[in-house]
Amino acid sequence: MKGLPTIIGMVVSFAAIVAGIIVLDGEVGDFLNLPSVILVLVPTAASIVAGFPMSTLSKIPGHFKVLLGQQYDPTEYIDKIVQLAEKARKEGLLAFEKEQVDDQLMAYALRMMVDGLDKFSVKFALEDCINGIKERHMEAVSIYDKAAAYAPAFGMCATVISLVNMLMGLDFADPEAINKLGGNMAAALITTLYGSMFANIIFLPISGKLKILHKKEIFCKTMVCNGLLSILNGDNPRVIKDYLVEQLSSGDGAAFKDEPKSSASD
Repeated sequence: MKGLPTIIGMVVSFAAIVAGIIVLDGEVGDFLNLPSVILVLVPTAASIVAGFPMSTLSKIPGHFKVLLGQQYDPTEYIDKIVQLAEKARKEGLLAFEKEQVDDQLMAYALRMMVDGLDKFSVKFALEDCINGIKERHMEAVSIYDKAAAYAPAFGMCATVISLVNMLMGLDFADPEAINKLGGNMAAALITTLYGSMFANIIFLPISGKLKILHKKEIFCKTMVCNGLLSILNGDNPRVIKDYLVEQLSSGDGAAFKDEPKSSASD
């Protein structure tokens, strides 16, 4: 499963906190408080709903599909572009009319090439598509960045609410109430812990993973743009391959340097 490291990281983080509680002679049950969870998560979710349009929020399930399964291998793109370059050299651009590709940007570019659009028109159209992808990705990432900011804030608000209620109901003439003071204060502070945990174990890691995937996807999309424009320019397939492999070896392509490489980089 490609998204397994993300899940493992979150599980290990929660496990480490539980282990810390046990090692420090605490009771895990003392840290389980459903009202505190509700006081943190419900206002956080409500603020996210208030701050983003439904068109953006409706894509949240798709974010997890991306997190758990999406990978980008630039060498596969290089192989495909070189294959297209060889085909165009032998059969012409009209040979792309029946070409089946999975990448939507590449498919769009091939349609424009078959329709006879000039190099500059194709270039501007692809750049507009890439800019649209960037904006959409940043909007998605901002959901989790905002949630990471809201959760600790609402955790602190819930703590203040709990402390105020506790102090307002405190009766120093009642020995039983004084005995419960420590437990009540501890329960109030749990919401602060929950806010920090949700922010740093769930929301920020999701945001960070989406940012990494964004960077990799944009690199691959840019590679598609550059490669297909080189085909339109009539460049030799070998020259195109060397050009794209060089992009992979420098700049943003360094993000892929530790990943397995296909025959394109051999």
